Amino acid sequence: MPVMSVTGRIEGADLGATLVHEHIIISIPGEELDPGYAPDRNEIIAMAVDRLQELKANGVGAIVDPCPIELGRNPELYAEVSQRSGVRIIFATGFYFEDLGIPQYWRARDKQEIADFYLHELSEGVGRTGLRPGVIKAATGNAVTELERRVLGAAGLAQAQAGCAIITHTEHSRHGDTQQAIFAEHGADLSRVLIGHQDEQTEWEPIAALAERSFVGIDRVGYDILAPDERRADHVAALLSHGFGNKVCLSQDCVCTLSAPKMPFPPMRPNPPLPAAFLARNRPMSYVVTGFAGALRERGVTEAELDVIFRDNPRRLLAGAE
Repeated sequence: MPVMSVTGRIEGADLGATLVHEHIIISIPGEELDPGYAPDRNEIIAMAVDRLQELKANGVGAIVDPCPIELGRNPELYAEVSQRSGVRIIFATGFYFEDLGIPQYWRARDKQEIADFYLHELSEGVGRTGLRPGVIKAATGNAVTELERRVLGAAGLAQAQAGCAIITHTEHSRHGDTQQAIFAEHGADLSRVLIGHQDEQTEWEPIAALAERSFVGIDRVGYDILAPDERRADHVAALLSHGFGNKVCLSQDCVCTLSAPKMPFPPMRPNPPLPAAFLARNRPMSYVVTGFAGALRERGVTEAELDVIFRDNPRRLLAGAE
C-alpha cells in the first residue's frame, strides 16, 4: 500500500533507502517571545536542503521526520525542503511526552477525542495546508504517566483505523514493553509499530524481546553522549545473528537546525542531552549509511542484510507487508 509523504502518496516499492527518524527543525513553544528569537526561514531551508542532498548523494531516497505536533512541526517547510532536495519526507501527527509536550487543551481530552484529531489530520491534512501526515508519533518519559497512557491509547486507536505506522520515543530506552501493551490493548497492529531509541540498552536481549512483536529503532546513531556507537554496532550485529534482521531500523535523530536561541530542558529530566550534541556531532548526516554501515560490515553484516535494514524494513513499517 502507498504511504503519504508531504508531497503526496508514494508506493512502498518507490521509497528506496529510508531513514526512519531524522528532523528538519525542532522548536520549543514560547521561543518566539524571546527577544533573541530571529529564525531565518531561507537559511533554515538552505541548511536542510544541503543536508538532505548529502543523503541523496549517498543513496537515501526518503526520511521520516517524526517531530511531534508541539515541537515545531512545519509541513509547509518540509514540503519546500523535499521539493528542493529531491528527498521524500514523511511527517507525523501525534503528541510528545508529558514533561516536554501535550498542549493543555489536549490534556483535558479523552482518548477517543485525541484519536479523532489524529485521524482528521491523517485524512484531511494539517490545518488549512492540506498536507497529510504519514505516521503517528507517540512518546513516554522516564516514568509512564497516566496522561501519556491516554495519549498512547489514542495513538493505538487511530492506527487501528488508519492503518499507518506508529513511531515512538522512549526516554533512555525505557518502557518499550509498556508502549507495546498499550497499543495492543487499543487494537493497534504491532507489526506496524517502531519502538524507538533503543540505543541506550546495555545488552541486546531486551531489544530482541521488543522485536518479537514490533520493529525496533537503533536510531540515535552518532550520539556518543548517549551511548557509544561501538555498542550500537554490536547490538545490531547480535540482533541480526539471532534472526531479528527483519525488525531493525537504523537512523540518527539528527536535527538539521534548531530555531530556538536557547534549548530548555526541564530540571526533573535526568542527564538531558546537550543541544550542541544534537546539532554538531562532527559527523555528516550520511554517517549512518557510510561510517556506521562500515562498522557493521566489520562485524560481518552483509550487503544483503544492510539492504534489508535500510530498504525492506522501512518499507514494511511505513507501507505494510506486500
